[in-house]
Amino acid sequence: MKILIFSDIHSNLEALNTLLSLEKFDKAVFLGDIVDYGPNPAETIDLVLGEADFIVQGNHDYAAGTGEDCNCAPEMHDLSVLTRNEITTKLLGKNDLSRLSQLKRQLEFEVDGKKFFTVHASPNNPLFGYMFSTEAEMTWKKQEMKKYDFIMVGHTHFPMFYRGKIINPGSSGQPRDGNWKPMYAVLDTESGDLIFRRFAYDKDKMLSKLESQLNRFPDEFKRLRALYV
Repeated sequence: MKILIFSDIHSNLEALNTLLSLEKFDKAVFLGDIVDYGPNPAETIDLVLGEADFIVQGNHDYAAGTGEDCNCAPEMHDLSVLTRNEITTKLLGKNDLSRLSQLKRQLEFEVDGKKFFTVHASPNNPLFGYMFSTEAEMTWKKQEMKKYDFIMVGHTHFPMFYRGKIINPGSSGQPRDGNWKPMYAVLDTESGDLIFRRFAYDKDKMLSKLESQLNRFPDEFKRLRALYV
């Protein structure tokens, strides 16, 4: 069975539509952060919730749905707040915000006899932790994590496949590893093979919409634009 693993789409509808048009899969796992930064939160929510079989809440989903702080990285915090106030919460109705607030923070499930544990950030801190190599090693060593065949996280916007067990697919909407092309991963549960894939999409269309929404904030738009080109 082919499992699509994607994360951190951040209201980038053009990227999401392209991803779904490129890949055939049996099941899909989304690892959080449907909203913020991008111009199409409502459509992106509908599409993620309609296509993904397993979905966990990201810190931006939590912030938009509850009104609490996202606790994201300091260099991104003001852009997060700006786009949440100027785009996300303006374009979402009460039902959409409620759907975001009610997403599970972690999920455990089984596919083809393989056991999965999924959170947005880290098993130690599901919404706000950062799973890089040191914490990945600590998680890999934990006795309570050994029962899972795969542990899946997002949040960092960087891809990872650690010790054949911990998977971060990177960001499908706003990669931050120096390559503008978004990423996702596909896991074959029969062979155990994991493939990371990048793709091009119509980023100019997305950025044009974003610029029009942030026309009163040209400096902030320039900073955001730099994340996509």
